[in-house]
Amino acid sequence: MDKPALVYLRPKSAAEYLGISIATFWRLVAKGKIPTAKIGSRTTVCKREDLDQLIESAL
Repeated sequence: MDKPALVYLRPKSAAEYLGISIATFWRLVAKGKIPTAKIGSRTTVCKREDLDQLIESAL
């Protein structure tokens, strides 16, 4: 059985996915609640599965 492909989201898309503002997204990143990765000098991404885990832990 194949594993689903990893899906990476940029901050704006991740904030929309979570239903929060971009400022709240960055606040959660600063608190360590959302792990991110830099893939370039100006490009930050996060895994959708990490966002799904955050949603599940909030329930």
